[in-house]
Amino acid sequence: MSNFPIIETERLILNEQIIDDSKSIFAMFSDSDVTEFYDLHFTKEIEAVELIENDTKRFNERKSVRWAIREKSTNDFIGSCGINRFEDSNDIAVIGYEFIKSAWGKGYATETVKGVVDYSFSERCPKFINRIEAYVMLGNRASEIVLERLGFRCEGTLRQHGKWKGSYHDLKMFSLLRSDTIKI
Repeated sequence: MSNFPIIETERLILNEQIIDDSKSIFAMFSDSDVTEFYDLHFTKEIEAVELIENDTKRFNERKSVRWAIREKSTNDFIGSCGINRFEDSNDIAVIGYEFIKSAWGKGYATETVKGVVDYSFSERCPKFINRIEAYVMLGNRASEIVLERLGFRCEGTLRQHGKWKGSYHDLKMFSLLRSDTIKI
């Protein structure tokens, strides 16, 4: 798809997920360590293919943008991230991200989220975004640290706001405003 946005950072390229990524996406979402704080857990590779197809459909409908995260030096798939939904009436984007285990602890999450934030608040984004939100399951301190490093503020805990794996979960809500990123 020619109009899919590409984000480039110092070490990473964020580009369109393709069906050839399905093995890597399946491996990521079938790893219980990766999905500990996530609402997906795959048991068949076809689930990854269906996810890619759904993400492509949602992008074409201008409802979301989901990137594959690749190391620049190798072009290896190391994760995915995106604007999971746009709330048009409030100019809000909700973001999320996940990485294969071997990519943990290398600063890739911070680099990725910064790239997505910069894109979201730029003219390149097809929708005007005033506020970016991220929801973090209690106990996922690593994700909280990523958001805090980038200036996101924790606005509190939403009780039983998420439901997956048969249970309700409290989620911390973090936000970053367009005005928070303006340097004086």
